[in-house]
Amino acid sequence: MKKVLLLINTLTLIAFYFSSISAEKPGQSFRADYDGLAMTPPMGWYPWNTFGQEPQNEKLIKEMVEALISSGMREAGYLYVGPDEGICYYRASDGKLTTNLERYPSGLRGLGDYIHQRGLKYALYTDAGTLTCSKAMPGTKGHEFEDMRQFAEWRTDYLKIDWCSTKGQDIVQTYTLLDEAQRAAGRPLVHSLCSWGVGEPWKWAAAVAHLWRTTGDICEPGKANWNSAMKIVFANEKLYEYAGPGHWNDPDMMIVGMPGLSEAQNRSLFSLWCMITAPLIAGNDLRRMSESTRQILTNIEVIAIDQDPLGIQGHIIRQEGQVSIWGQKKLFDGSQAVLIFNQNNSPSQVTISWDELGFSRAASLYVRDLWKHQTAGPITKGLSVTVPPNDVIMLRLSRSKDFPLPPIISADTYLISLHSKSSKPEKLSASLTIHNVGTVDLPLWKVQGPLPPWLSVKITKKGKNQIITSQINTAGLSPGYYHTIVRLDNTEPISKRPMSAFYYDVELEVK
Repeated sequence: MKKVLLLINTLTLIAFYFSSISAEKPGQSFRADYDGLAMTPPMGWYPWNTFGQEPQNEKLIKEMVEALISSGMREAGYLYVGPDEGICYYRASDGKLTTNLERYPSGLRGLGDYIHQRGLKYALYTDAGTLTCSKAMPGTKGHEFEDMRQFAEWRTDYLKIDWCSTKGQDIVQTYTLLDEAQRAAGRPLVHSLCSWGVGEPWKWAAAVAHLWRTTGDICEPGKANWNSAMKIVFANEKLYEYAGPGHWNDPDMMIVGMPGLSEAQNRSLFSLWCMITAPLIAGNDLRRMSESTRQILTNIEVIAIDQDPLGIQGHIIRQEGQVSIWGQKKLFDGSQAVLIFNQNNSPSQVTISWDELGFSRAASLYVRDLWKHQTAGPITKGLSVTVPPNDVIMLRLSRSKDFPLPPIISADTYLISLHSKSSKPEKLSASLTIHNVGTVDLPLWKVQGPLPPWLSVKITKKGKNQIITSQINTAGLSPGYYHTIVRLDNTEPISKRPMSAFYYDVELEVK
C-alpha cells in the first residue's frame, strides 16, 4: 500500500467483425495460458480502502460476504473476497505461516471453506519482501515456495502480492520466482502483482501474473480521494495497449460508495473503470451502502463492457478542455462502447461523429444509453448529447438494434464436500449450479484434464444455467481423506474467445 503514484506517460488483429489494437505479440507467453484464469478482469471486494488494517477480522469478512450476496453482487459477477493485510497470519518458529486465531478463530482454511460454500472465491494477501507494508505480517522473501504451499493449503484463489521491504531485490526475478512457487504449489490462483507501477510491470508481468497495479494507492483507508482517482485513471488510460484477456492494468480498488462521493462521481468512476477493462474490486462498506450505490455496482449493462470477451481497453480519442471522449472499445458482437466524461462544474454539450469512432459517417447506428437503459435510432452521421456536470454518458453503438450481453457467471458453491457413512462401498453425489445473467447462452462446460478414478462429473443444462454433478464411488478406497480440484472450460460462442476457467474443490472423507 505504499504511496507511489506514477503518472506514466497491437492486441494483434482480431479476426472478427473488425480489427483492434493489442499488446499481444507473436511468441509472447501469458500466465493465463497456463491456468485459464482472469480471461476477463477479476471482480470482487477487498477491505483496505474502507477499513485499513485494524478492523479486519473473520467477523468483518463474513459480514461482507453475506452483504455481497444479499445485494445481488455475486450474481453480477463479483467473486473474490478476503482479508487485505488484516494481520491474518504470522510466521511460527518452524518457519511456517500460521493463522492468527485471535482474529480468525476458524483458521484461514476455515474462512476459505466458508467463502467457497457461499459461492465466492477466496482472496488473501502477502508481500514480496521481508515484511508486508504495515510491517505487521511476514513477507515471502526467502520463503517463497513454502509460503505458496501454505496459501494453497488454505485454498487461496486470488493472491495480492505487494512490493514493500524489498530493498536490494530485483523486481522481475522476485515476481518470476513467486510465479514458479505458485505453479509448484499446485493450486490455480489469480496472481495480483502490486508494485504500484514500480518496474513498469505492464511491460513484462503478463508472463507471471494476471494483473498488475499501475500506480500508487487510490486513497488512504476511509478517505475517498476523488482527485487521486482521476490522476490514476488518466495515467492508466495511457497503458491501453498492454491490457487483454488474462493480463490487465490495475488502477487499484474502487472507491465507489465511499463517504464523500456524489452519486454522479460514483457513476463516473464505475463507468471509467469498466471502459478501461479494469479489475472491478469494490472497496466500500457493503453492509451500509445506499440503494444508489448498489444499483451502480450491479448495472449489468455497464459490467458487460468491462467483462467483454475481447478484453480491449478503451482510451481517449478526443479531449476538449475538461471533457474527454473515450472510445476504441470494440465489443464481442461488433458493437462499440463510448464514454463521454464531463469534469466541468456545469453541463457540457458534446457532438460526436461516427467516423471518429471507426464507423463510416453515413452508417446507420442504434444507440443504447447504458445508464438510462434506453435505445434510440437508427441514427446517421453522429449525435449530440448534453452531459451533466461531473458526470458521464455511457453509450453502446451498433448496426443492430439488439445489444446482447456476454456470459457473466456465478455459482452457488465452489466446494463439494462428501462423507461416506459406512465402511462398505457407496455411491455419493452432490451438485453445484453455474448461473449466467448474460443474454448469450453458453455451450456445456467441459472437464479439462484427468479426474481421479473415484470421481466422475456430469454436466446438464437448465435454461441458461448449468448443473455440475460430482459423482463419487468409494469402492476400493482406503479409509482417509481425498481431495481434488476440478477444472471446467468453455468458449463464448460469438467471439469464440475462451471463458475464464471454472475451478471447484471436491473433498471426500472415507470411513
